[in-house]
Amino acid sequence: MKIARPFHRNRFRSIQEAAYATADDFQRLFAREMTDLFRLSLYLTAEAEKAESCLIFAMQDCFASSTVSKEWAFIWARRAIVRNAIRLVQEARNAEPDDICSEAGPNFLLQPSEYRTEALQDSLAILELPDFERLVFVACVLERYPIMDCALLLKRSPKDVNNARVRAINRVVSAEEGSRHESGTIYQASRYGAR
Repeated sequence: MKIARPFHRNRFRSIQEAAYATADDFQRLFAREMTDLFRLSLYLTAEAEKAESCLIFAMQDCFASSTVSKEWAFIWARRAIVRNAIRLVQEARNAEPDDICSEAGPNFLLQPSEYRTEALQDSLAILELPDFERLVFVACVLERYPIMDCALLLKRSPKDVNNARVRAINRVVSAEEGSRHESGTIYQASRYGAR
């Protein structure tokens, strides 16, 4: 007959520490994934300075989190970037979310030698989208948020978000068609979920 071992507080603490991501875990994650996370920030904000601020705020949010599973740390970091980018873009426009549809282009130059031509064309097409459409495109299409989640984050109706998603996809695909002059555009449209 086995006697059950008593459950000690120290054992519970070690199980809890193993399950949740710590500030050190997030620090390693951001160091390892910095290029990808910065690219996400840049796609969302379309400005290098805002992208840096977004990344810093997201890091602070993640470092302060104590109940995030280690398995979800990367997703949590990306979500923190999306939330902070939305806030920064809306603050920069000094407007309510309803007025965020103003045109805005990129305020920086990409170095073509660092990117493949296709990636550069995709990046420019995304960065040239109006603010609201760009936020929706990155959140719904690239990050694959459900339309309802995106609507809640942006404080807009699901219909507004879906319409912006369709407009953004069409603009990105049109920009790619214009820059490539190739017959591979049907693939591009289907890649972003266009019908």
